[in-house]
Order: sequence, then structure tokens, then C-alpha cells
Amino acid sequence: MRAKGTRAWSLTPAAVILLALAGSVGLAGAQAKPAADSVAEGARKIVQGVQETAKSIGKTLTEGATEVEQRAKVASAESKPAAEKLEKSAQGFGESIWEGMKSAGRSLQKFFTGS
Repeated sequence: MRAKGTRAWSLTPAAVILLALAGSVGLAGAQAKPAADSVAEGARKIVQGVQETAKSIGKTLTEGATEVEQRAKVASAESKPAAEKLEKSAQGFGESIWEGMKSAGRSLQKFFTGS
């Protein structure tokens, strides 16, 4: 049943506004989806870039540590002969000082005791 004085096809101003809003919301929603997809894709690329950078930094640190370790081994091997020579030289120097002190002591002993 219809109420008196109303037509089935006539719309109230409020209904017209609601239909217009519904259409614009649908249009805005359709426009927002590509924008949201674009933002999500950008965020995914940023995360991927950060992950690749972190892997690169880790690889660089590992390579650097390996190189330092190798150089330390080479330096250690090269320094052993020098250290052995220095040890022998220092030992010889110490022995010569000790022999000089003993000789000076004997000389003083002879001077004071006559024997």
C-alpha cells in the first residue's frame, strides 16, 4: 500500500544525499585501494632493502674479521724469528754485563786484598 500523495519514484532530498554519498564513498573506496596497494608495495620494497643492507653489512663484517684474523696469523709467524733474535741478543747483552760485573768485582777484590 501506498500512502496518500506519495509516488513510488520520487525521492526525498535526504535520500538523494544518501545516494550521492554512497556513490562517492564507493568511488573513494575504489580510488583508495590502488593508493593503499601502492603504499603497501613501497613498504615492502623498503623492508626488502633494509634486509639486503643488513645482509651486506653482516657479510662485510665477517669478511673483515676473517681478513684481520689472517693478517694476525701472518704477523705472528713473521714476528717469531725476530722475537727469537731479540731474545738471544738480550740474553747475550745481559750475560756480557754479568761477566763485566764479575770481572770488576775480581779486580776490586785483587786491589784490596792483593790476591
